[in-house]
Amino acid sequence: MFPGWATGTAPPAQITLARTLFTGCSTRRHPTSAVPSSFTAGRYDVSVIDDLLAQAAHSAWALPAMFALVLGDAFLVVIPGEAAVSAFGALAVTAGSPPLASVIGLAALAAFTGDACCFLVGRTVGLTRWRWMRTTRVQAAFAWARARLHRRTAVVVFTARFIPFARLAVNLVAGASGVRPGRYLGIVAIAATAWAVYQAIVGAAVGLILPGGPLVAVVVSVTVAVGLGLAIDAIVARIAARRSPSMTVEPPAVSRTAREDERMMDDQTGYDPRFLEREVPLPLPSDERETQVLTYPRFTVALDTARRFAAVTAVNIDGESLLDLPRAGEWDFDPRIPTTVQAGNDVYRNNDLDRGHLVRRRDPGWGEPAEARAAMEATFFYTNAAPQAAGFNQSKELWLGLEDHVLAYAEANDHRVSVFTAPVLEDDDPPYRGIRVPRRFWKVAAWSTTDAAGAPALASAGFVLDQSDLVEAATSRAVAPLGGFRTFQVPVADIADLAAVDLGPLTDGDTLVGTSARGGSVWVPLAARDDITL
Repeated sequence: MFPGWATGTAPPAQITLARTLFTGCSTRRHPTSAVPSSFTAGRYDVSVIDDLLAQAAHSAWALPAMFALVLGDAFLVVIPGEAAVSAFGALAVTAGSPPLASVIGLAALAAFTGDACCFLVGRTVGLTRWRWMRTTRVQAAFAWARARLHRRTAVVVFTARFIPFARLAVNLVAGASGVRPGRYLGIVAIAATAWAVYQAIVGAAVGLILPGGPLVAVVVSVTVAVGLGLAIDAIVARIAARRSPSMTVEPPAVSRTAREDERMMDDQTGYDPRFLEREVPLPLPSDERETQVLTYPRFTVALDTARRFAAVTAVNIDGESLLDLPRAGEWDFDPRIPTTVQAGNDVYRNNDLDRGHLVRRRDPGWGEPAEARAAMEATFFYTNAAPQAAGFNQSKELWLGLEDHVLAYAEANDHRVSVFTAPVLEDDDPPYRGIRVPRRFWKVAAWSTTDAAGAPALASAGFVLDQSDLVEAATSRAVAPLGGFRTFQVPVADIADLAAVDLGPLTDGDTLVGTSARGGSVWVPLAARDDITL
């Protein structure tokens, strides 16, 4: 088995190791005693284990093993990555190898690589592809990460390393939510480096301060690393709880955070039917479609859960206090409802489809700056998105500016407008990636006016955006034809019929005189704002 054993010439070190492993005895004298010590440190001689650790630290596989443990920790925790890095940091100062700089560099690279791989997995397959992703525990973890990721990205990326499974959840959610790779991976690189420095220094400090050799340093450094991780988690949770209960950082296995997020969103007032002088109830589908009404700051979405797109959106716009805020927000799932009834980033990846806002980002952004900013960010839930063909032309630009034109026209009535928008969800819309791409969109704007007798009245105007040609091009990845977008002003009654939506009093105040489309009314093509009848 070992050379020299059969001839009785085995090296003393091998004899010492054999005696220690098989009998627990040692011929080494205790440093403070003149008699042989048969048992030291229990059954095993500490010096032998120190020797083994020193040999392991100097071996060629030491750093690759640490790299693999930290990398694997991004997917499945076998040995916590922080424990491995702290242990090697302790060995760097007690055994003289591997170099501390190498420990930090490879640990940072492994942490970054693991996070980047998880980010790419989320970006490629989303959050529902595999069965384990759809379990209650995992969905709760995704909801936890989703609720915090876009508010405090750097803090969440760092602290998630100390929470079981949270590191995986944060990176998958970031990828699936369409977070810009450059920005996110830059944060990941900084967090990975800071984490590696911190963990390695913890181990090195323990090794320098405590006597006893590599074994004591490794055991204590691992204990300290795990303890500090738990302490950081508790401290961050306490601080977050003081600032806002809805932002409490908790282990993702607990679903309470998802319920808190639901209550937070449900507390929003949503669309106000009494915003104008005459009440306008929230329009809802007139057929038997299953819809779920979701309220957000100053707007409401009635989601068609079968089609995974809004059947109706409604927003109140106060043009008098409308703020011009910079773009802020990243597309994400609404945590109150299953991701399976929302059309996420999988629909928009690597094609010519844009995530089109139904309620425009700017529309609910009025009033106090903090409230306006929160309302604007809420427009980035996938419940408020629908696929629109990429690119602009004059007709689509006109469509996107309709609210501004109506607001300017309503100046005499305090610039107040309510706008209703949604895709026309038809059974023959072209199928694509598990959804059907809408070919047309409708919009109705309503504002206050006065009748001939001077009494308060309601005025409205209806519009349709047709992208039929472009949808076929986008879903086949062909080049979209120029001029494919067409915007029309149409009778509001036509929209009610076309979209199967009960528009109530909106049909009575229509500024465009006409009959039902089935009766032969004319849709007016719009080339400029001057073509609009208000």
